[in-house]
Amino acid sequence: MIEMYTRIFRRLCTGMSLDQLRSSIEDTDRTLVRLIAERMNIARQIALEKERHGLPVRIPERAESVLSGVAEESRRQGLDPVPVREIFAILIRMSEDMQTSRREEGE
Repeated sequence: MIEMYTRIFRRLCTGMSLDQLRSSIEDTDRTLVRLIAERMNIARQIALEKERHGLPVRIPERAESVLSGVAEESRRQGLDPVPVREIFAILIRMSEDMQTSRREEGE
């Protein structure tokens, strides 16, 4: 948490105004949304492969592997891994829900 405030303070010291900083956050947010959409597109392709190979939508070992990996990466980036894991748990649920819906709709 301290590291996050340090980064913000450094940006403020670089002469960026609060409005400029907020604009930067908004740009980052749009990028994150685009990346989530890209992740979901990849998940659609994975859904097709799982169906083709007769695999279940939810593979707990894979989900845990993803969560462990992002927790480790978050630590390397100086972030608290707990909320990062929570965010990725939501992303995994979104993917699994989409995959389940596809199967139920017979797409």
